[in-house]
Amino acid sequence: MSTSFPETVPAGSRQSLGLRIARSLIRLYLSRFPLRNGKGRIYQTWQKVLLPAERWVTMTVRQGFQLRLDLQDPAQRQIYFFGEYDERHEIRLLQQVLRPGDCFWDVGANIGFYTLTAARVVGPTGRVVAFEPAAHAWQALHTNVILNPSKSIHLVRLAISDRSGQATLHRHAAYADGGASLVARDGYHLETEVVTTLPLDDYLAQTGGPPPTFLKIDVEGHEAGVLAGAQKLLAGTEPPLILIEMNDPASICRHLLGHGYCGAYLRRRRWHRAADPLRAPSRNMLWWRPDCRGHQERLSFLGPAVGRA
Repeated sequence: MSTSFPETVPAGSRQSLGLRIARSLIRLYLSRFPLRNGKGRIYQTWQKVLLPAERWVTMTVRQGFQLRLDLQDPAQRQIYFFGEYDERHEIRLLQQVLRPGDCFWDVGANIGFYTLTAARVVGPTGRVVAFEPAAHAWQALHTNVILNPSKSIHLVRLAISDRSGQATLHRHAAYADGGASLVARDGYHLETEVVTTLPLDDYLAQTGGPPPTFLKIDVEGHEAGVLAGAQKLLAGTEPPLILIEMNDPASICRHLLGHGYCGAYLRRRRWHRAADPLRAPSRNMLWWRPDCRGHQERLSFLGPAVGRA
């Protein structure tokens, strides 16, 4: 389903008709014009000028579900103008690899873009578990799931780590900050909150639910900690495919290569096998186990030599 245009303007809006028309035209261009050259410059030039007067808007994104967006957040503002998440190729990977009935775990779900994408693919017979500890992001995630009712989605307010207990979550501002992390970043993180932590291995043992077919991890620098708490899961006979943001590449590679995983990186809209994952030029990487037949079948687009550099 395509992005919803034109937008609904609340009664009492003081913005002029000309401004609203200009905003709709820019959004149409950014979301639907096939060539991307120059779009970034146009967006940066006009996004603040053309923002709605309202902080909160609800829209239908390209993937067909609704999102309530907080336009104070730069990442959500970009979704509003482009009609989809910045990691559009990773989102399409989910749509290509997941199947009805699969189990998808979203570690660091934020406002739910990956969660809702996966839910539409796995359907009512599948299961999506969304882990999100931050208060503002949790509220946004909960709201967006209510907008898109699904029996397959299970929300879990936990920070996934290598140990059980409590930890300090560092965040930038009072919105669903995609940069919130258990790892403090000087000059960026301005606020903190205390969150409950749990390893993935412990969560699986406690719930007794099905293990994930596909595991997405985006926790802004604590990815290696998540992997450290998932050793049984990674070593299992049916391990998950993993999409992970490559913060601390050396530690991530040590965990995954040690369990027999191989990596693929994104370049020019396609996924390529990585001969040396440490040198892969991609922010996010896809990891699989070549000894797992299911991985081979799902990743046929990588070619017949999956698992070999």
